[in-house]
Amino acid sequence: MYLTALLSSAALLLALFALRQGEPAPPPLPSSGQNIRVLLSAKPGQYLFESLEVTPLYARAQVRGGPDPQRLQPAFSSLGDGPLRFTAQEGRIRVSVLGKAYDLGPFAEVAADPEAPGAPRFLIGGKQRGDFYPEYPGRLLLGVREGRLSVVNVLDLQEYLRRVLPSEMPPNFPLEALKAQAVAARTYAYSRMTAPPERNYWKSLGADVDDSTNEQVYNGQPPQPSTDQAVAETLGQVLTYRGALVQAFYFSTSPGSTASIEEVWPDRERLAYLRARTQTNPVTVNISSERQALEFFRNWAPEGFYDGESSLFRWRVSLSRSELEAVLARTLPALRRASPEFVRTVEGRYTPDRPEFELGTLQGLKVLKRTRGGFITELEVRTSTGRYWVGRESNVRNLIRPDKRYTGGPDVMLERFNGVLSPNFPALPSAAFAWEEEREGNNLQRLTFWGGGYGHGVGMSQYGALGLAKAGKTHREILEHFYPGTALTVLSPGSKR
Repeated sequence: MYLTALLSSAALLLALFALRQGEPAPPPLPSSGQNIRVLLSAKPGQYLFESLEVTPLYARAQVRGGPDPQRLQPAFSSLGDGPLRFTAQEGRIRVSVLGKAYDLGPFAEVAADPEAPGAPRFLIGGKQRGDFYPEYPGRLLLGVREGRLSVVNVLDLQEYLRRVLPSEMPPNFPLEALKAQAVAARTYAYSRMTAPPERNYWKSLGADVDDSTNEQVYNGQPPQPSTDQAVAETLGQVLTYRGALVQAFYFSTSPGSTASIEEVWPDRERLAYLRARTQTNPVTVNISSERQALEFFRNWAPEGFYDGESSLFRWRVSLSRSELEAVLARTLPALRRASPEFVRTVEGRYTPDRPEFELGTLQGLKVLKRTRGGFITELEVRTSTGRYWVGRESNVRNLIRPDKRYTGGPDVMLERFNGVLSPNFPALPSAAFAWEEEREGNNLQRLTFWGGGYGHGVGMSQYGALGLAKAGKTHREILEHFYPGTALTVLSPGSKR
C-alpha cells in the first residue's frame, strides 16, 4: 500500500511538472497481467485460412458461436475427438467433428470449457514449423472475412512472451541478454496493445499484433527453460521515457553502429532514446566517404565489435550486371507500387511502375545519403533509360535481392562472416554496405557488395546485447546502452482485458 501511494504521488508530480512546462502529461501506463491478441498467419503475409483444423490438447475445450464476439453461445465441448474442422460458408462459420456439423454464425470461439478443470492448448493444422508443432494457449477467436477465416489467439502476455523470446533470440544467449530481450519484447507488446487504431493496423482486424517479423515472431520456436526464466524474472518490467512506454525496436546484428529512427524511417518523428549508438570498443566507426565505407565493411576482424559473434556481422555477395538488371527490372517497379513516395524517376521518360518502363543497361549505383554508422538511406540507380531515386532503408535492402528467383539463373550465394554460404538470400541482410565495381572500359560488368549487420538498425542489437552480457553488463545496463535516458519501470498488477 505504501509503495502504491508513492507511485501515485510520483505520477501526480510528473503530471504537474509536465503541465507546468506546457507539455501534455503522458498517458497512464497499462497494468500488468493483461491479455494480448495475436493475428495468426496462414502463410507469410497472408492472414486468411481457406479452412482450419484445431485440435484441443490436455483439457476439454468449448466451442461457441454467435452474431458477434460479444454474443457467443456454447455449441459443444470436445477433447480427444480429433480435429475440429472449421470452414466459412456463405458468411457463416461451420465446424464438423466426429461426423457432426454445427452452424456457428459469423463468429466463433474455441476456449477452455468453464465446467471442466484445466486449460487446453491447441494445435492448428498447417502451423507446424519443420518438426515443431506449436501449441497455442488461451483462446481462439474466428471470424469470416472475404469468404475465408481469420484467427486471433487471445492469451496472457507472459505466455505470449514465453513463445516470443526463443523465436526472437537464441536461448543459449546469457541470461542478462535474454532478460534485456524480455523487457524489450514486453514493452513493444504493451505499446502495440495501447496504440490507438490509427497507429496500429492490426486493430482493424481485431488484434494487437501479428505472429510474424512484421511485429514479433510468436511460436516460431517452443518455450525453453532459459527464456522462461528471463520472462519470469522480468515480470511486469517495461521501458519508459518521461513516464510513457517507449517504442522498443530491436533487430539482429549491427555492423558496428545502430541508427537513429528518423534516419531509417523518415516518416517517423525523432526520439531521444532511439539515437545512433556505436557498438564497438575500442574500435571506432568513422564513415564519411564511400572509400571509408568500403574499408569498414571489408574489415572482417570481429575484435572490438559487440556484435562480432554474429554470422552476419560481415557478409558479401557478388552479382553480374545481367543478374542485377534482371533483379532491378522487377524490384524497382514493385517498390514504386508499394511506396511511391520513396521511389521516383530523377531523369527519364517513365516511372518504374508504368507498363512502358524499361530498365535498359545498368550503368551504376550511387549512394546519395548514408548514416554515420553506414546504413544507406538514399540510393540512385543509373541506367541507359534514366536515373531512379530510392529512399528508405527497407527499400534499399529490397532493391537488391540476391535470389535466383529474381536473377533467373543459378543459385546466388551470400557469404557470411563465418564462411557459411547462404543460397538465395531474400534481400540484402542490411542497408549497411558498400561495393566494388568491375568494368571493361566504361561498361559495368559486376558489383561485389560488402556489408555488415542484419536488420533495420534501430534500437537494440540482439548480438550486441550478447556481447555486452558477456562483458559483464546487467540487463538494466544493456537496456540503458541501447535506449539511453529510459527508465526500467515495473507495472502494477491489474485485471485481464
